[in-house]
Amino acid sequence: MIYHIDDEKKKISRTRNDCLFDGLTDEALAELIRQVESEEMLHAPRQLKQNIFDSLRRERRAAKKRQTFAYRAKVLVAMAAALAALIFMPNDRAESVQRTSVRQEESGAVEELDEIARQRAQERDEDWARYLAERERGGMRGFFDDVNEKVTQFGAHLYSGFNKR
Repeated sequence: MIYHIDDEKKKISRTRNDCLFDGLTDEALAELIRQVESEEMLHAPRQLKQNIFDSLRRERRAAKKRQTFAYRAKVLVAMAAALAALIFMPNDRAESVQRTSVRQEESGAVEELDEIARQRAQERDEDWARYLAERERGGMRGFFDDVNEKVTQFGAHLYSGFNKR
């Protein structure tokens, strides 16, 4: 092993100064006074305070950046979920709304409006039953299978649309 001479000197001086904890004898006190007068005392670096404050500022900036990144990520995920919900929403809803508006324009009879309200309630109940059946079918895996199926259908629809042109 390689021993450093400076390290050995420091160890020796530490053992000499260990008597500070036990109480100073007259000889130890005289040795301490002589050592302090002969050797230069250690001083804190001039920029220590500024360096500490700079590192604290850097840490705070980094924490703020992480917090901002987390917030942005949450917003992006929410936007993606909203877009996915819009893309995978059944298209028959828009058609039924268009059909009902045309029917209302044709006749303003109360009986027809009641029939429309009954149909909407029936469609809503059917949609709810379909949702519950799909949910029971596979849980989370069924959800991802449905997503995969809808993406495949969407891709096939786009592909057929491009081929027609």
